[in-house]
Amino acid sequence: MELRVLRYFLTVVEEGNISAAAQTLFMTQPTLSRQLHDLEKELGATLFIRGKREITLTEEGILLRERAQELVLLADRMGQEFAGRKGEVSGTIAVGCVESMGSQLMTKLMVEFYKRYPRVRFQLDNMTTDDIRMRLDHGVLDVGLLIEPADTERFSFLRFPLDERWGITVRADDPLAGYEYVLPADVEKRTLIIPSRPAVRNEFLSWFGKSEHELSIMCSEALFSNSMYLVEEGAMWHLAWKGV
Repeated sequence: MELRVLRYFLTVVEEGNISAAAQTLFMTQPTLSRQLHDLEKELGATLFIRGKREITLTEEGILLRERAQELVLLADRMGQEFAGRKGEVSGTIAVGCVESMGSQLMTKLMVEFYKRYPRVRFQLDNMTTDDIRMRLDHGVLDVGLLIEPADTERFSFLRFPLDERWGITVRADDPLAGYEYVLPADVEKRTLIIPSRPAVRNEFLSWFGKSEHELSIMCSEALFSNSMYLVEEGAMWHLAWKGV
């Protein structure tokens, strides 16, 4: 299996169909189709369901996409590391961040680093703590911003001088919008969005002093951004990091 063919595969996934991918790769469509067919034959698996206008990944295709992204990123990083041995700091630094107040400090550090090493590029992605840990383990990420509780024994790490505090996101016209703080009794009878990560969810339940079955939970979430639309609809309150 050649890295070149994996790049072809990822381009097809990104473009959504073989014709557009062939144009991006400056290849003929029959040539690209043949390369993909050979890849499927080599793996002994069907990677795409080919429609009239677009392709859909099979389960095997989804798995290959994840592995191919990791392999291509590692290969690119290896080339950058050897180029860096020539003396100039360059290449891409992959950063994974949870949504928290610590993200602001992380971005300040990135800007300062870029000013010092302008040939460096950053790839910044929002992720959950568990996804960040997994990608750090696999070498796909260089740096990760985590929120405790998190197992950090396997990593070199430092703690930011910040105290993350939990808060509740509500609409501006909600009676609680003007509260400086809230108590479990203020919240427990409302419809809630809670974090999906078990360790964090358990912290909330401990604060409430109740089980999930005793609360009205409409949704759990891993990242904050999309949940804001539910809050704007007035359907529920969102438990999240203060300041996010």
